[in-house]
Amino acid sequence: MMQDWFKDGKLGIFIHWGIYAVQRRGGESWPICNAAVSYDEYLTQMDGFDAAQFDPAAWADLFVRSGAQYAVLTTKHHDGVALWPTQQGTPSIPNQTGLPDLVEKYVDAVRAKGLKVGLYFSHTDWSDLNHMSVLTGKSPEELAESHKKPVNYRELWSANQREFDFSNDASYQEKWQKFLDFHRAQLTEILSNYGPIDLIWFDVMLGRKGFSYKTAELRDHIHGICPTTVINSRLAEHGDYETPEQFIPVHPPKGPWELCMTTNNTWSYTGREEQYKTPYEIITMFCECLGMGGNLLLNVGPDEHGVIPAQQVALLETLGNWVRKHEEAVYGTRRGLPHGYAYHFSSFNKACDTIYLYVAHTPKEATPIKGIKNQIKRITVLGNGAECSHKRIGGASWIGVPGTLWIDVPKDALDEHVTVLKIELDGKLDLYGGAGVEIDVN
Repeated sequence: MMQDWFKDGKLGIFIHWGIYAVQRRGGESWPICNAAVSYDEYLTQMDGFDAAQFDPAAWADLFVRSGAQYAVLTTKHHDGVALWPTQQGTPSIPNQTGLPDLVEKYVDAVRAKGLKVGLYFSHTDWSDLNHMSVLTGKSPEELAESHKKPVNYRELWSANQREFDFSNDASYQEKWQKFLDFHRAQLTEILSNYGPIDLIWFDVMLGRKGFSYKTAELRDHIHGICPTTVINSRLAEHGDYETPEQFIPVHPPKGPWELCMTTNNTWSYTGREEQYKTPYEIITMFCECLGMGGNLLLNVGPDEHGVIPAQQVALLETLGNWVRKHEEAVYGTRRGLPHGYAYHFSSFNKACDTIYLYVAHTPKEATPIKGIKNQIKRITVLGNGAECSHKRIGGASWIGVPGTLWIDVPKDALDEHVTVLKIELDGKLDLYGGAGVEIDVN
């Protein structure tokens, strides 16, 4: 159920944290699936995951300083290793190491700072033998034996999909139902144990034809526990918003959406992160999301001790400085001018009588906007207050063709990263959308 806080909040922080940070292979828990490591060896990482420097209050402080309005923690990745003390008999860090409930610590800290609470939950669970049996066609006993050596489960699943149809096999349907019962039970735990959960972020719904996740029932189950929980798109057609990943859409999805993006080239901690995005790149991508009416969910990957890398901290701090300076053009804004009206992305305020133009490249002389029929009350540099002179070139106002508005931006008022121009109109935006006309009378 879409909530206004999500549409208005614009910025969230994604946290990929799990035992995969110990061996630092990258790819989170995918090495199990790709035969890079055996399941049993992968689980030995539990011993090295000590969370000794995990300071959830410090995490929450950082997220607030970044300008984020919500955070999303990986409670369980595809490996099936839970960060909370699940009662469903599958791997759990608190149950097997004696560490406290890490999900509870996170929830309490971010909620105390006024942030909305998001929990990531992978549909796919490589620790659940019933689930893997349906995916691979192997018996639970065969799968348990295979845990001792690396296995390419992805290849098995793909081949099994092509070659076998188990949809009418009662034994496999029974296994699938057992998996669904387990899946629902774990979800019920994380939705019930920590107070109202604002957002569930599902991921990777591996399945096969004839074995349904019963997503409509699942949505009803979630809202039966908390009617206001927002659900991402990875629930078939029953999600509340779209989640493009690692690529800014050329054209925005219909309705609410959120770009999930890494700060470097990995989701989880490897200790070898080198290809960090610059502050300019992150802020520019954020402005593109704002201009197309979306949110940015920016990822951090703490190490096995719970430390967020210094480079990621610095990026979030710089982003936060920019957001605080320009927050009027961030929170509560709406999708801006369509493609083709300006060289830069833009957004509107809710009243649609102010345009925020995100000037990501320094204009050589002035920057133009086409099609604004309104009179201009004032143009200023947001966060600086400098006035911008402007003029119209061309057009024929007497027949409704507005020409092009050219705005001069004082060079000494330019922001270090992205300058925001606040264009105040004499009323609600009146935008020309025609193809131009012949002017017979001048």
